[in-house]
This record gives sequence, C-alpha cells and structure tokens, in this order.
Amino acid sequence: MKTTQKKTNIRRKGSRSDIRRYGIIISGILAVLFTAIIFLEMRFPNILSLVGILDTKQFNRETYLLSIRFLDLTFISACIYFIFDKSKPFNIYLGIVFLFMCIYSIWDIHELPNLILTSLEITDDKIIGQIREVANPTYYTLGFTFAILFFFLFRLISDLMKDPEDQIIYVPKYYNKENQESEEERKDAIQERSQLIRNNIHAAIVDSNDAADKDQKLLNAICKEFNVSTGIYYKLKEIEGESILEYARGFAFFLPDNDKLSYQLGEGLPGQVAKTKSSIITNNVPEKYINVVSGLGDASPQSLMISPIIDSEHDLVGVVELASFKSFSPDDREILDKVTIWFTEDN
Repeated sequence: MKTTQKKTNIRRKGSRSDIRRYGIIISGILAVLFTAIIFLEMRFPNILSLVGILDTKQFNRETYLLSIRFLDLTFISACIYFIFDKSKPFNIYLGIVFLFMCIYSIWDIHELPNLILTSLEITDDKIIGQIREVANPTYYTLGFTFAILFFFLFRLISDLMKDPEDQIIYVPKYYNKENQESEEERKDAIQERSQLIRNNIHAAIVDSNDAADKDQKLLNAICKEFNVSTGIYYKLKEIEGESILEYARGFAFFLPDNDKLSYQLGEGLPGQVAKTKSSIITNNVPEKYINVVSGLGDASPQSLMISPIIDSEHDLVGVVELASFKSFSPDDREILDKVTIWFTEDN
C-alpha cells in the first residue's frame, strides 16, 4: 500500500521566494530609474528630449511630471510590498501614503480655481471671491469623504495587525465534583496511555544508528501506535533566510525523487500548525488531499491529525501529519503532542 498526496501541494522548492526576489529586483530598478528621471527633469528640464529618448516638449509639463511621480510611487510601493511580503510594516506604509495622497489631492483641488482663473487671465478680486465661495462646499465634501475613507482604511489596517490569538474569547469552564473527578480520570488515562506509547516508541528506536534512521523508525512507531494509514514528518529548515517546512520522512507515503513537498509557515494545514504551534484535528479532509493506494483500489482518509514538534526551549523543530480512516479524538491529539518531543531528543 502506498500513499500519494494531491499534486497541487507539491511545488518546486523556493518558487515563491524566486518570484519575491525577482519582484524586488524589477520594481527596485524601475523605482530608481523613475526617481533619477524626476531628479534630472527638475535640474535639467526636458532632459529626455535633449538626449533623444522622448519628446517631452509635446506634453504639458506639470501633467508629465505628475505622471512620472505617480509611476515612481507605484514601483516604490511594489518594492516595499515584496520586501515586507504583505506584513504589518507594509500596511503602515500604505496608510501613510494614503494620508499624504488625501492631503495632496485636497490641496491641489483647492488651488484649481486659481489655476483656471490665471490661465484665463482673470484678475478681478470680486470674480475670484465668488468662484471660491461656490467652490468651498466641494472642498468640504471632498475633505469629509477622504476623512471617512482614511478612517475605514485605518480600521482595516488595525484589523490586519491584530494577533489572531487576541481575538480568541476564553470562556471559564466550571466543574462540579463529579465532572472534576471524571476529568482527573481522563487525564490519568491519557498520561498512562502516553507513557505506554512512549515506552513502545523508545523500544523501537533504541537501536537506531543515526538521526535519519531514528526519525524514520520514530515516525513508523507513532503511525503504528495510532493505527493510521499514512504519516508524514516535515522538518523545519532555513532556506535563503526563510523558514520552510520540508518533507523529511514518510510512512506508507510515496513522493517521487524529483518532487519537493514543502510549506511556508502559514501555508496549508501543516504550515498553519507550524505558525501557531498548535495541533489540529480535522474530519473534513479535502477530496483527493491524500490518496491511499493499494491492490484493492484507492481511497481518501476521513481524518487528519497534525501536531507541531516543539523542543524543550519551545522552539519549532517540525510537524507530524497523520491520516486515518477513523476519526481522531481530542485524547489522541493530547497524546501525540506528548510523544512528538522524541524527535528532538537523543537516543
């Protein structure tokens, strides 16, 4: 019997980091280029026309410079986006840019009547005053609208910056005497079963020759103790400065030699478990997420249990993913959390 995982979960190592690196390079080059053009145009008007690159004399100079500035801001924003990878600093930067754009837009519209009257060569103070009086409600409307938009953007950024754990509501659990005794019995049973499983696992890996052999025997022992159809051990690695969960060992799991199975922290179920350092059980396994193949055909397991591997210093080492045709229980989850520490200990 062998197991295959859905093809969409198998990707080339570093494909996302490559896109990010190319994005930083391309947007950075374009941002520097447009910044240089703005600087040269301010010092030497129509410099592109003089060197024969672009006939800027046929454009309105203010419109031309404004377009260049907006393009420059776009590529600077793209560069910052790729550098911070959609994290909190980029959200803060976006809010600051939006605030300055609001102020700039309102001020520019406020000066628009003067520009129009100047272009029409109208200098009568009475006419200018009448036009400003008519235009003032528009300024107030725009200012109020931008203020509301900025408020909603600020709220959105605040929500994005919240820690998911801050949004968890903790409800105190009350026990009567019978419930408390039952809970204590359950904990004792979990502790006893955990110790038995740990003893069996230790007996299976006690004669391991090296770390790789130990990891494989340990995964095999865990899968047999929980009577699962397949199991995967992902090991945390640093690749180009980025933490990646990479397939290390498998139980009844087939992965072609040329393929890499890896997740970034927060990506997919294993990546989410690694990011939160909290185990999960799901009985709603996506169709074809994992296929168990045997001589009788293939089928998809009904339940997944994924647990982080945490060392004694509370640092993440990896993730264990188990798939079964029977439903896992919360007790199974607690026990798995207790035995996975064997991956961090010496024989």
